[in-house]
Amino acid sequence: MKTVLISGGRGLIGKSLSRVLRQKGYTVYKLTRKPIKSSHIYWNPEKQTIESKYLSEIDIIINLAGSNIASKKWSVDRKIDLVNSRVNSIDFLKKSAEKMPNLKYFISASGINCYGYNGPHEKIESDPYGKDFLSRLVKDWETASDSFSDVCPVAKLRIAMVIDRRGGALKKIMRPIKFGLGSPLGSGKQYVPWIHIDDLCSMFVYCIENNISGTYNAANGYISNHELMKTITKKMKKPFFLPAIPKGILKVFLGEMASMLTESLKVSNEKIRKAGFRFRYANFDSAITEIVKK
Repeated sequence: MKTVLISGGRGLIGKSLSRVLRQKGYTVYKLTRKPIKSSHIYWNPEKQTIESKYLSEIDIIINLAGSNIASKKWSVDRKIDLVNSRVNSIDFLKKSAEKMPNLKYFISASGINCYGYNGPHEKIESDPYGKDFLSRLVKDWETASDSFSDVCPVAKLRIAMVIDRRGGALKKIMRPIKFGLGSPLGSGKQYVPWIHIDDLCSMFVYCIENNISGTYNAANGYISNHELMKTITKKMKKPFFLPAIPKGILKVFLGEMASMLTESLKVSNEKIRKAGFRFRYANFDSAITEIVKK
């Protein structure tokens, strides 16, 4: 089987994806600033430093590197970090690819929030980027990924909100619900694209095993914020009666980042389905049932 190198492999997606790849027989190495296992390779993109061990074995790079979008308010400095942590890491990976003579494929995470918000139609991959900060960030991110196209095929997955009980947005959403404080956010009418972690990992594997190139929306579907919150609350057997949290209050606490919660986005997954990929979870109800059950 092939050998995979993952940047950002110690994050939410990286941990699950590594597990899936190893179960399928792949050899998996992870780039990290704090190596603690034999399968870890030290790197520091800011210092342009990387260990050479194992690099000659690499067939596939999976890029998941980037500072957490939702961990801090978007100050000017934070915005710079969000962009640089994605673009600079890919630029350094490209330089490091000179030490990977067997490299045959590059696949990178990207963001579904690249189209702008509140359009009435489902967004497809050929639609233009939006004008807001997240759209510009994704554009720079994907442009950096495309630099690998002169070395090997490139795929970019525009990832929606990941549904995983171990962390990410869902864990934060479930926290107040546990205490009976579930409620819609903003108008509650805004649409939220989502993807189950199992389907996301399967999509990465499907792209690798079928050598698929290009850009794809990685989303099972989308659901209104009201229905999302109501469904989670119901599955957790908690009350759902509190009024919606006004958009203005969210903006006070979250700043510009509140747009991720209050603005609407519909996306199509037709392109990846036409490429032959099949989703395990047909709707949000079945996906969240599996999460809460565990």
